[in-house]
Amino acid sequence: MPSMLPLFRFSLMASLLGTTAAFGQAALTTGGAHYAITQAGKPVGDAQFSAAPISGGKTLTSSGHLKLEKFAYSFSSTATVDAQFNLVHDQLSGSVHGAKASANNVQFTTASDATGRSFQININTDGKLTSNAVDRHRNTVLAPDLDPAAYTLMTHIALSHPQSAWVLIPKENGILVPAQYQPAADLNGTLNGQNISVKHTIVALSDQNSIVIELFYTADAQLLEADLNAQNFYVTRDGFKLLNRPKPVAPPHGQAPQQDTTTQPATPQTQAPPQ
Repeated sequence: MPSMLPLFRFSLMASLLGTTAAFGQAALTTGGAHYAITQAGKPVGDAQFSAAPISGGKTLTSSGHLKLEKFAYSFSSTATVDAQFNLVHDQLSGSVHGAKASANNVQFTTASDATGRSFQININTDGKLTSNAVDRHRNTVLAPDLDPAAYTLMTHIALSHPQSAWVLIPKENGILVPAQYQPAADLNGTLNGQNISVKHTIVALSDQNSIVIELFYTADAQLLEADLNAQNFYVTRDGFKLLNRPKPVAPPHGQAPQQDTTTQPATPQTQAPPQ
């Protein structure tokens, strides 16, 4: 299937087509939010995210859709994280409808193995099954395109100032790439008409041909906006407005973060990934 958008070579499309718990320096609040997806200032879709407590961790759910002139893209994701907010299991579904082609559908499932040191990946693309395995590190996020759940987990990682971090891209058989988190100066914004202080972090994925995601969020890591300037896509929470928007950041050049050789230990949660 040819590439539709440049974002991760549009990972999912181009390749396969309340209660709180501690995480980093903040807590992930139970509840949800709705986000508008825009391109060049025009609405092209929307997405939603919610978190709910489960025994030993949280379940994060998200979904969204994007409709452009020549195709439509939709996704849904259900992820489970343990009490330390390490990813345990994630099931991602997506589809692309082209103007002159039938829909391409994919299910991308990743789960910690019994040792807690690897992610086992299973992929179903229109009935074609493939599998893979990658190392399981701390500070890893499965990042579908335009997914507010993935960006929310990134904001929590940003507050912990990690020495190493990773992103699992649902492209091909699953690609694990390093991520660099660069803090920037606080900004000003409004949320539902109220003035707020806005945290700002720049995340560069991969050490070669980096893709940059700019995150704007509250002090307790609630996602307000995620900008993908090179691709001209913006995921913005309803009611949020950034008042002093900085200039877009160019992808950094340099070495990737050193590999975190401390993989996740086996726990009852990781030994038996949730169904």
